[in-house]
Amino acid sequence: MARLDANRISAWRGLQARVADVERMIDAALREEWDIPLNWFDVLAGLQRLGGTARPTALADEVGLPMSSLTRRLDRLEEDGWVTRQRVTIGGDHRAMQVALTARGRTLWRAMNVTYRRAVQSLFAERMDDDLIQAIHLAIEMMTPIPVIEEDPFDDYM
Repeated sequence: MARLDANRISAWRGLQARVADVERMIDAALREEWDIPLNWFDVLAGLQRLGGTARPTALADEVGLPMSSLTRRLDRLEEDGWVTRQRVTIGGDHRAMQVALTARGRTLWRAMNVTYRRAVQSLFAERMDDDLIQAIHLAIEMMTPIPVIEEDPFDDYM
């Protein structure tokens, strides 16, 4: 295993700083054109990737947010008519919630997606060749935690 040295710390800090810089610039582009922040767009885009409707926990996983942060964003998006939340019955549970993009939300996402993709293209994609993109995918894969599967102590008795 590689030792945590100054070079690795520098690489990590540099990665954090550059990602934060690019996200700020994408946010600025969306705010300038749409007056809507990147973190709201991310929720709309997450819902779109999930087919336009999802349980809040699935959406939180998709966009990488804790439920409390997602709930606050959904409150604002619902106030503006871009998403709806409604109770659904799942397995006899009447308390389950479903979040869905409204027609207005889908239209907004489509229009904002042009701005988002343009910003990602100029700030990230056009600066990378295919080998660098592959290296980034590999680094992401290597950094993804491996789920811990707990063994059932009673498995031997079945």
